[in-house]
Amino acid sequence: MKIILFLFIGLLFLLVLIIAIGKIVNARKYRISSEAGVQKSEYIIIGGIEQYIQIRGQDISNPVILMLHGGPGSNMAYYSYGWQADLEKAYTIVQWDQRGCGNTYYRNKHAEKPTLDLLLSDLDELTEYIRLEYGKEKVIIMGHSWGTFLGGVYSGKHPEKVSAYIAVGQMVDFKLSEQVSAQEAIRLANTAGKTQDAQDIGDALDSVMSFQKLDKQNAMELMKFRQLKEKYLPSQYGDKMGALQIFSPYMTLSEWKWMLSFDSLIESNSEIYKGLLSENNSSVYDYSLQYEIPVIIIAGDCDWTTPYSMALDYFNNISSPDKEFITIGNTGHIPFVDKSKEFSEELLNALNGIPVN
Repeated sequence: MKIILFLFIGLLFLLVLIIAIGKIVNARKYRISSEAGVQKSEYIIIGGIEQYIQIRGQDISNPVILMLHGGPGSNMAYYSYGWQADLEKAYTIVQWDQRGCGNTYYRNKHAEKPTLDLLLSDLDELTEYIRLEYGKEKVIIMGHSWGTFLGGVYSGKHPEKVSAYIAVGQMVDFKLSEQVSAQEAIRLANTAGKTQDAQDIGDALDSVMSFQKLDKQNAMELMKFRQLKEKYLPSQYGDKMGALQIFSPYMTLSEWKWMLSFDSLIESNSEIYKGLLSENNSSVYDYSLQYEIPVIIIAGDCDWTTPYSMALDYFNNISSPDKEFITIGNTGHIPFVDKSKEFSEELLNALNGIPVN
C-alpha cells in the first residue's frame, strides 16, 4: 500500500513539474521583449464594475484589435498567447473577459447579469478606453462565435469607432445552428446504418428547440445532444486546445476555477441565453445587413457549431464597402487554434491595404 502511495505522489510531483516547466518555457518564448511593445493584464472600470483585459503587442503604435470571446462565457485571454503571436507583430491585441465571465466574474459575483444591451454598453466603454489610452481613432473588432453576434451588432452601430469587423465562426442564429448541424448528423447516422442514433438525435433536437431558457438541466441536455451529434460530425475543437490551456503562463486561479465552474457559467449568463433562445432579436438577420466598414468572415469548412454554410449565406447577404470570406480547410470551430499559422497569414493578407488606424 505504501509503495502505491509513494508511486502516486511521485507521479503527481512529476506531472506538476512538467506543467511548471511548460509554463516557464512558454512564458519565455512568448514574452513581449521589444522596447515599443506592451504586455500587461489589468482591471479597469467598465459599466461600474472592474473588468479584466489583457493587452499584448510588439509595438504600441500598431493598430488595435479588440477580441470578443465566444460562449457566452468562454473567455480566451489566457490561451491567446499560443495563436496570436504572429498577429502581435503588426497589431496590438486586447482580450476582454466579458461581464459574467472568468476573471471579471470573480471580481463581481453579484453584479448585474449580462444581457446583449448591457454588453454592448460595456463594449462601447471599453472601445472608448482603448481609443483614449492608446491614441487610436478607431479599433478593429474581431469576434469568435458568440463574440461575432456581439461584435457584429456593435460594428454595425458604430462605424465611427470601428475600422473593420472580423468574424471567426460567425454566429447567425443559435437555434437554427443546432437544427442545421443536427440534420447533417442525422444524415450521416442514417448513411452509417445507425438509424436509432438518427432517431435519438431527432428526438433530442425537438426537445432543445422547445427551450425558453438555459438552466442547469437544459444545459446538460444540450451538452448530451451535442455529444450525440458529434459522434458523426467532424471534430470541432481539434487536439491543441488542452495543451495551450494547461501550459499557459497566463492562466490565473480564477480562470482555473472558471474552467471547472459549469454551474456558474450557466447561471451568470442565463439572461443572454434566454435572449438567444427567444423569438425576438435572436438572429443576426434581425439587425442591419448594411455595414459601412470592411468585413472579413473566417470559417473552418468543418465548422458545425456555427455552421459554415450559414456563415457563407450571411456573408452573401450583407453589404460592405470591402468584404472577404476566408475558408480554413479541414478545421472546425476554432481555426485560429487548429491552424494558427494559416489563420494569421490569411487574416494579415486580408487586412493589408485596409485603413485600420
